[in-house]
Amino acid sequence: MPLTRLINEYLEEDGVRFLMADEIGDTVSCRVTHEALRDHAERNHFSGTDGAVFEAYRELIEDVASDAFDAEGPFDDHGRVLVTSEALSRVTRSAQGPQCAKVLLRQLQLFPSQ
Repeated sequence: MPLTRLINEYLEEDGVRFLMADEIGDTVSCRVTHEALRDHAERNHFSGTDGAVFEAYRELIEDVASDAFDAEGPFDDHGRVLVTSEALSRVTRSAQGPQCAKVLLRQLQLFPSQ
């Protein structure tokens, strides 16, 4: 079941900690690691604090947290749903495939073979 954002506030500590809610409204604590934020920012040529990266990619990070919750992990040592660099990388790569295909199709339409 997908998680939803509980509150807009978050805490920058050992990455970013944020709260979501499950389908019955129970609070689910989540954390995206500092490494995941840095790696994701680098892949996207984005610079800024952990908080700035989190805000820029919050929806994606929350989606990954929701998927991790549904998959029953991973969790950190405090029981928070953990968003890792590997998970963000995997989601980013899978999203790029369809995007690249759209760009290629657009280019073919603009420059058809003669």
